[in-house]
Amino acid sequence: MHSFTSMNTHLETKALFAGYNPADNHGAVKPPIHPASTFVFPSAAVGAAHMETAYGVEGAETPPEGGFIYSRLGNPTLSVAETRLAAWDESDAAAFFASGMAAISTMLFALTGSDKPLWYVGPLYGGTQHIVDDILPSMGVSVKCLESLDDLASMTEVDGLPGMIYLETPANPTLQIHSIKTAADWAKKNSSEDHRIIIAVDNTFLGPIIQRPLELGADLNVYSATKYIGGHSDLIAGAVSGEAIAMAKVFEYRTFFGGMADPHTSWMLSRSMETLQVRVERQVSSARLILDHIQETPGIPVAGINKIYSAWAEDLAGTGDFRSAEIAKEQQANGGAMFAMELPGGRPAAFAFLDALNHIQLAVSLGSTESLAEHPASMTHAGVSVEEKLKHGITEGLVRISIGLEHPDDLIADIDQALQAACKVCEETLECV
Repeated sequence: MHSFTSMNTHLETKALFAGYNPADNHGAVKPPIHPASTFVFPSAAVGAAHMETAYGVEGAETPPEGGFIYSRLGNPTLSVAETRLAAWDESDAAAFFASGMAAISTMLFALTGSDKPLWYVGPLYGGTQHIVDDILPSMGVSVKCLESLDDLASMTEVDGLPGMIYLETPANPTLQIHSIKTAADWAKKNSSEDHRIIIAVDNTFLGPIIQRPLELGADLNVYSATKYIGGHSDLIAGAVSGEAIAMAKVFEYRTFFGGMADPHTSWMLSRSMETLQVRVERQVSSARLILDHIQETPGIPVAGINKIYSAWAEDLAGTGDFRSAEIAKEQQANGGAMFAMELPGGRPAAFAFLDALNHIQLAVSLGSTESLAEHPASMTHAGVSVEEKLKHGITEGLVRISIGLEHPDDLIADIDQALQAACKVCEETLECV
C-alpha cells in the first residue's frame, strides 16, 4: 500500500487509511470488526510482559508491539478508530469512549485533584456543568469559574494555580467564543516542572475540521463524538485527543473506569471519519446560506427574532462584538453549522416554532446528517440553574439549530414557516414577517 505520511499530503487523504492496511486483512478495503473480549498470548512470558506493563508493575519487560490483552484495555477495531482520529487532529494519541460524558468525566478525574484545581469559563454543556458544580467539589477539587479568559491576566499568587483550564468554544448553546491562545499562553507562562497546567478544549461544535485547538497551544481536545465525528445519529461516543503525557493519564483512568467505546461503535466511527470533511463542508455551506437569509444585514435579524447567536466572525462583528469576531478569525476556519435564535414570546413562541418544523427534526444532539432543533432551557440545559442560564443568554425563547445535509432552500422555507407559527403566538405585540 502507498504511504500517506508525506508532510505535503492533505489530512483527508492521510486519515482515510490511518490505522489500517488492507494487505494485513486479505486485501479487504475496509477494516474488520473484532468483537473478541480477550486475546491469546503466544507464550506465558509475553502474556506476563503485556499484563505487568498494562498495570504499571515496576521492572516489567517490554512486550512486543501490536499485541492485545482484553478489550477493556484495547481492541484492534478501537485502535483503528483512535489512530484515525489522531491523524485528523495531528495529535500524539486519541482515545474513544462510550459517550461524550464518559470522555469528559474521565479526563477531568484523571487530570484534576486536591492539588490540581479546575478553572473554567462558561457556559458549559449541562452534564459538564453538573460534574463541575457538584461532583468534583465533593471529591476535594477546588473549582473556579472565570467570567472571561481575559481575567487570567489579573490573577495573582493569592489565586493559586489551576491544574486545568477547561473551556468550550464555541460554547453550547449560545456559541460564545473564547480565545484558546489566551489560555494556552497563560498556562505556558505559569507552568513549571512541578506543576503543569493543562488546557482542555471541548471542540465538539467545530472540530477537527474547522478549529484545531492543539495547533493553538491546547493540550487536549474533547469531543462528543456522537456529533460531527460520528455524524449519523446512529452511535453514542466521546473522544479525547492530544499530547502524549496528558493522554497517558486519560488512558490510565479509562482502563480502570472501563468507559471505552465498544468494537462495533469503533468500526462505525472509523467509517464516519472517512466522510467527515465532505459532510462538514456541506453543512457549513448550507448554514451560511440560511444565516444570510434570516439576517437583513449581518447581525441585524428579521422581525420575529430578537437575536441570532452565531460563531461566524462576520455575524459577531455585525452585532458589535468585535473582540469575539477577532478571536473567531484567528482560531476558526469559519463559524460552523450551528446557530441559535431568541424568539420574542418566550417558551410558548419557541415551542410553536419547534412544533411547526417539517424538515428540521425536533430532537437534542447536533452535527448529524439531518438538521435538528431543540429548546435548550428545557432540554439540553434543563438541569442548569435559572441564574446560570440567564447569565449566559439561555432564555425561554431560545432555540438551537444544527444544520444537516438537506437542500438549503428547503431548510430556509421550513424556518420561514415555523417563524410564522411563532409570530402567531405573540401577534398582538409583534410585527411578523
